[in-house]
Amino acid sequence: MELPTILGGPILRRAEPSCIYIWIALSRKLEIGAELFHILESETTETVQYLPLDIGLETKTIKAGDQLYVSLIKIMPKDKAFPPYTLLGYNLLFKRGVLHRDLGSFDLLTPGHTDAIVYGNLKYPAFYIDYKHETTRILYGSCRKPHGNGNDAFSAADLLLHEQYQDLSERPSALFLMGDQIYADDVADPLIPILGAVGKTLYVNQGATLPEGSLINDSLSPRLNKINGRQYLIEHLAKFTTRNGDNHLVCFNEYAVMYLMVWNPELWHYVQENELLLSFQQVIDRGMLHLKFDQDKKIRKKELKKLKARYEEQLDHLRNFIPSVSAARRVMANTPTYMIFDDHDITDDWNISPDWTESVSHSPLGQHIVTNGLAAYWLFQGWGNDPETFDQNFLKSIQKYIESKNSQSEEYLYGIKMLSEFQSWHFVAPTIPKTVFLDTRTQREFDPRPKPVKLLNIIEETTRTPFLISNEAWDQITQKLKASGWKNNTPLNIVSPSPVYGMGLIESFLHKYVYPFKVLGIPVQTSFDFDSWKYNGKGFNSFIRTVSKWKPSYCVLLSGDVHFSTQVKSEIQYDNGDKLFFFQAINSPIVNESFTGIWGGLMKTVMWFNARKRKKYTLHRLCDQEYNLTLQTQPPNKTSNHLWTETIQYLPFEDNSIIETTNSIGSLKNRKGKIENTLLIGSEKVNSASKILFNLPMRE
Repeated sequence: MELPTILGGPILRRAEPSCIYIWIALSRKLEIGAELFHILESETTETVQYLPLDIGLETKTIKAGDQLYVSLIKIMPKDKAFPPYTLLGYNLLFKRGVLHRDLGSFDLLTPGHTDAIVYGNLKYPAFYIDYKHETTRILYGSCRKPHGNGNDAFSAADLLLHEQYQDLSERPSALFLMGDQIYADDVADPLIPILGAVGKTLYVNQGATLPEGSLINDSLSPRLNKINGRQYLIEHLAKFTTRNGDNHLVCFNEYAVMYLMVWNPELWHYVQENELLLSFQQVIDRGMLHLKFDQDKKIRKKELKKLKARYEEQLDHLRNFIPSVSAARRVMANTPTYMIFDDHDITDDWNISPDWTESVSHSPLGQHIVTNGLAAYWLFQGWGNDPETFDQNFLKSIQKYIESKNSQSEEYLYGIKMLSEFQSWHFVAPTIPKTVFLDTRTQREFDPRPKPVKLLNIIEETTRTPFLISNEAWDQITQKLKASGWKNNTPLNIVSPSPVYGMGLIESFLHKYVYPFKVLGIPVQTSFDFDSWKYNGKGFNSFIRTVSKWKPSYCVLLSGDVHFSTQVKSEIQYDNGDKLFFFQAINSPIVNESFTGIWGGLMKTVMWFNARKRKKYTLHRLCDQEYNLTLQTQPPNKTSNHLWTETIQYLPFEDNSIIETTNSIGSLKNRKGKIENTLLIGSEKVNSASKILFNLPMRE
């Protein structure tokens, strides 16, 4: 079975006047070159000119398998900086001996071709670099599960680019993917045979052997190669808490292939041509299904029936997902793309609590899986965000870790140590305004002394929610922000994968009535992925104190994770008169509508009732000298002594609701503080039924 030459990409990554990065994955080692063009359109003749720019190139390649070469191409101007706010086009050139090809050799530049990465009448994929005096539009979203419910919102983003590819005031200048680009813990049954077959083709081995101490003996190891076989290993040996670990990714190559499957339509052609998308009966006939209750015939029959229904439902969802993969690649090839992880990129509930972190750190199998997930995250996502963060030693260490075949080798053990201790996943994207991406998973810490929380004078309790960012990490982020050239008294975007402002009344309901208990023996914090860090007064105070020292004119917060979309406006006032202004837009999911069925109906009902309450009044939050938080509907007493007070408004969409649960990608348009936030929904027509327009205050 011959793999396609291009396994992933091209994906346009960091782009600024001084350099442009393009990511691509190939199945063979080729020399890679590039061309960059200034695209000029004639207003009179409707012709398009492509003026070559004089550029320098630097390409770095990681060999991630016998047939997987991942490259990051750096394009630099030979003379002046690349022109901002003008359309630029690019082509990639491939050479091996006398063989010369470009993107067009693979039909990627053929207008009208299903897998083409060009828009309209353009010859090449195109983009532009932000300029401070012009309108900017950012697309943002998270949570894209291949077998999730609903249509992939990337199709809506693709339609927007089809319609606006020539209009720089309307086409997006950046795409933010804010976590859960893959679901490592929740893998569809039909994908397991595909991951195995493609993985074996990409690699001679499966990466490092399972670590000593993983406790996977001869009787348990066959489960790794079967559908539905991994839950026990994941829960009891890796010490993870996910309830969807039946097919959890384990090896590095599984993580790698999963990224390729969600990004590259050509691999799906390969899957279909080689009949790798199996029916449930084929799975049974080939002995590829693990049954947990194989001894009792009656129970076995019930389990088979349940697994068949699950398999066929997931197969339907995958078939619905496959056509949108071309749209996703096209959008990422034409838009500078920045990515940060959340939990599902590695595993559900990753570092959600001190107990989770402690348990997994003492599990060789748990460490093995987390490190493989982080290595794949870096290779497929993190590398292109701010490539200068990763020096040559980092690249060599990653290469050696991927190549290591023995879990006792020096290369393997050093890779575990290096990735577990790495503290620079956060970065600043060169957008207008600049955007700080927070790492809310590896830089979190936990307050050893729980604090009481009082909400709407109804709920009073003790909680141990995390500081999603430690004080040390805030110092590191501040240094990166200063080094980026950002100036105070100007606007700032902040991406926090976990929302800063969630739907508080829903969260408080869970906090009071659900969180303290175990339901059917399942810890509820990990079941609901409940990261209500805004209830940690000390941690939230550290966040706003840090931002206050930066002195932005205003902040736009962008988040995902929670599988619904909402918008919040906040004004914080300190006792010394200083003020902070926030607008938060949450957008999630891209593919994974979660509020369905009985549980979905219950949550929608809770949302609806609480949303009605939210619209009726402005909420007021107070933080006292002990970092205790109080949320109330009445303004605070002027004589009260508080560190700060806050007014919070949940802003309605066009349909007068304050929550949207449909799959969508957010579109944030900003012109001098005039913010327009739109949710892109639909695959045949872009619906903008969820939209708000308002002005943010400017610091004098």
